Parts: sequence; structure tokens; C-alpha cells
Amino acid sequence: MTLPAWKYIYSSVAGTSHAKNGAPCQDTSACRVFAQPEGQPVFVAVASDGAGSARRAEAGSALACALFLDGMSMLFETGGAAADITREFVSGWLTRLRNEVVLRAEAEGLRSRDYACTLLAAVVGPDNAAFMQVGDGAIVIPSREEPEEYCWVFWPQQGEYANTTNFATEPEATERLEFEMVNERVDEVALFTDGLQNLALHFQTQTAHAPFFRPMFEWLRPAPEEQREKLSASLAAFLDSPKVNDCTDDDKTLILATRREFVVTGPSQSRDDESAGS
Repeated sequence: MTLPAWKYIYSSVAGTSHAKNGAPCQDTSACRVFAQPEGQPVFVAVASDGAGSARRAEAGSALACALFLDGMSMLFETGGAAADITREFVSGWLTRLRNEVVLRAEAEGLRSRDYACTLLAAVVGPDNAAFMQVGDGAIVIPSREEPEEYCWVFWPQQGEYANTTNFATEPEATERLEFEMVNERVDEVALFTDGLQNLALHFQTQTAHAPFFRPMFEWLRPAPEEQREKLSASLAAFLDSPKVNDCTDDDKTLILATRREFVVTGPSQSRDDESAGS
């Protein structure tokens, strides 16, 4: 069976508080589509939020995303599949990240905590998906029962003290790691850092805010693949708009990806094929 191609857009935008202080955006995000041995596509997305108090936060988040894509490239180029990703696999990768951070910190005369950053990642194969997280932010996918509703995979992690979280660069990261393999087809996924939590999540009920995600996926599904850069620029403009900045002054990252089919049903009507994920 030929699966629909993945459409994805992503952007990381500096918060207004960083802009006022002349600080760089400390979020990083990246996406890529790999192929399993049979040629089936695997969508990979990763996002990382550098700790605001860390001197090299932006370098830490960039390193985490680059090393994650590198690890996925090594896996798929050597005949691996999404099903090969396990908690042990991700724990081994976190150890590699930690070792690289230690080496860089020593070379620059800094501490490992100067590179502190979170991790959000999704690896979505033809009929399964691996999700992993250390820190805050969240990953959201469609509800199994109601495709127009959305649910979080992991709730944002809180650290030992208020307004703190866990970091993928800490020695305890493997213990803090949340991992889940979903053995069914997942056709849409969103990843976002903590700068968007108040817009994308409802904390009182601990639910994903479907009105935030629904129009964005409806906008993305029919978009031509060749317009990805233009759509990502539009996403960046939205993340830096007064509507969003009035709600948060933090850095913001949002990744949106879909392979849900968009079917035109008439000259003036269109609808999503709600059976695409079944």
C-alpha cells in the first residue's frame, strides 16, 4: 500500500523577552523524512528548548537536534526501522548527547549545565510511532476515537522546584526519559516547546486545546508540498504575532506534520478523509 506523503512545517521564534535583552532564540527544531528498508517513509521531528539560565543554551538545543537526526540517519542507513527504537535505544542516545556536552564544555572551559536543554522527539513509521520526551513542552496527536480531537502523549515535566523542568543534558536524563511506542498508524503530530503551553494545553483539565490545533492542520493538509518554505514562514509570522506574544514572552517552537489525505468532493466543497487513519 502506498502511503500519502508527509507534509510538515516548523519554526522556532525568539520570545519578546529575548528580543528586548538582545538574547538569541534558545529553541531549535528540525524535521526529516527517512526511508525504511522497504522504502516506506518515516517522519522524524525533534525540538529542544535551551534553559534560559544556561550560558550556551542555544548551542545545547542545536546540538541535541543535530545529534538526534544524526542518530536516526545512522539507524535507517544501516537497515533499521521505526520499530527498532526502544527506551534502551533512546537512553543510549541520551548518553551520547551527555558525553558530547561534557567534551564541549571542557573544551570551552564551561560546565555541562551551561548547555542544558529539553528534548521532544517523534519518529513516525508506516504503522507505528515512537515518542520521547525529557522536560517540558508536549507532543500532540489525534485522538484514536475522534480524529478531529487531539490528545497529548506526555504531560510537560516539572522539575524539583516551581517553574523548573528536567533537561536531556543532565546525568539523570535517562531516568527522567518518557518513552512510548504506539503500535498503530499515526497520521498527524505536533510538537511544541513550553513557550506555547498556555495556548496549546488546558492546564485545569489537563487536555490538549483542540481549537488551537484543528485549524492549523486544516490549513496544512491541502497545501502543496512545494510551498513548505512559504508555509513555514507564515507559521513563524504567526508565532511572532501580537496574538501569541500577548500570551507569552518566551521562545516558541511549533512543528506540524500530516499525511492525512485531503479529498476534494465537489467544485466548491472539500473535506478530509476521516478514514485515512483507520
